[in-house]
Amino acid sequence: MKLAAKLSLVSVIAVIAVLAASNYFAAQIAISKIKKDHEAYALKKASQMERPILDAWQSGGVEAMRAALDSEGTQPIARWVWFEESVTATTRPSASADFSTVVMRQEITSFVSTAGDGGHLLHTYYPVDLGVARVGGLEFTKSLDDYDRETMSKLIEFLFVVGFLSIVSILVVWVAGVRLVTNPLNQLTAATKRIGEGDYLHRVELNGNGELAQLARSINEMSEHLDAQKSAIERETQDKLRVTQQLRHADRLKTVGRMAASIAHEIGTPLSVVSGRAALIANGNLSVEKQKQNAEIIQSETDRITDMIRQVLDFARQLPSEKTKVDLNEILIQVIELLTTVAERNSIVMKSALAGTQALAFVDGGQIRQVLTNMMVNGIQAMKPGGTLHLTLSQSSPESGEGSNLGSFEWQINVRDEGCGIPEENLESIFEPFFTTKDVGDGTGLGLSLAYNMIQEQGGRIEVSSEPGKGSEFRIFLPGLPREV
Repeated sequence: MKLAAKLSLVSVIAVIAVLAASNYFAAQIAISKIKKDHEAYALKKASQMERPILDAWQSGGVEAMRAALDSEGTQPIARWVWFEESVTATTRPSASADFSTVVMRQEITSFVSTAGDGGHLLHTYYPVDLGVARVGGLEFTKSLDDYDRETMSKLIEFLFVVGFLSIVSILVVWVAGVRLVTNPLNQLTAATKRIGEGDYLHRVELNGNGELAQLARSINEMSEHLDAQKSAIERETQDKLRVTQQLRHADRLKTVGRMAASIAHEIGTPLSVVSGRAALIANGNLSVEKQKQNAEIIQSETDRITDMIRQVLDFARQLPSEKTKVDLNEILIQVIELLTTVAERNSIVMKSALAGTQALAFVDGGQIRQVLTNMMVNGIQAMKPGGTLHLTLSQSSPESGEGSNLGSFEWQINVRDEGCGIPEENLESIFEPFFTTKDVGDGTGLGLSLAYNMIQEQGGRIEVSSEPGKGSEFRIFLPGLPREV
């Protein structure tokens, strides 16, 4: 409806502009014709009067000329004026009257002035050469009352016609605009909204060959293409879902296979030892001391099998962490004390650099100890007898430490060994479950995967960098708490 109103307004303005221009030019043509006729009349009369006026000038001057002009009746045909005086005198016909043409070129000139009653007068000036320095001539004056009445009549007629045509234009344009423009546009707008909402089956029915009908056909064609593309995308999505499910199934089978193979390899060796030692005891040929020694070996291998099964169960359960406020310095000290004997047995030196202040974090202390123990054992195993294992704790954002809110800075724990390193092609896989480069019987490949998941559970992350032959470094980042005062 707004568009129809705008079209109606534009049509009314156009009608008024056309009629106003038509009446203006008609008035200009009319006044031009009146001027032309009056100048012709003035020229004719002046030609007849010029000789008597010159004679009167010669015989009696200005008074004689004026008497000659008044002699033909009570209303003189013309009036004598001096052009130089009329430029400044009150008898000047209008403020815009310019006598330069009649003075300099000696040509007949006309002006329109406004009378005291509001009417208009037409003044035509005919120059007469008296042979003196002063320039004067005849002024012929004509009332334009008839012209004014005709102009007013045309103005009234113009207003009536404008009003009538405006009403007709508004009605015509309104009806035509609603029927030919607004309704089709509403249909097109509704169609585009439905397309935007995903309904590609809706069609716009507009007859004809106009621009809106062509646009409707284009929208219908676009809807058909979009519907076809939607169907194709749905089919491709279903195909991708099926392929993804197949890949996931294959991946699960692969994981189960790797897990079964790993567990079989890991448990197979200690079971063989248990079976062999148990057979020796069962023979009854061993001394008491030998029986005790074999029983201890059976217990050790059984504990080893139990530990392997516990790791698999821990990986499968992924129990939620129980977070409390802990000091990471204390956890690092506990892990170092726990592994001191293992490190000394392998001629490994452990060097630590703790934080210079409280290293508070809201984490599960038991899981952090397990992660650090796993990584430090891996570092010890990666080095040949001899070497140094470095353990450091620092704040990664010192400038935002004290007084910061939870998670506004991090504690960084670095575990660096001087071992054989990790090949570049394995770096992206070391956190995957059951991935291991150790020999059969030396590990299940679950340690780093458990560590990765546990650190994520604490809201942290793990990064690793390694160079074959020079060692590896694991960096653990945990959200920190403000230091207690």
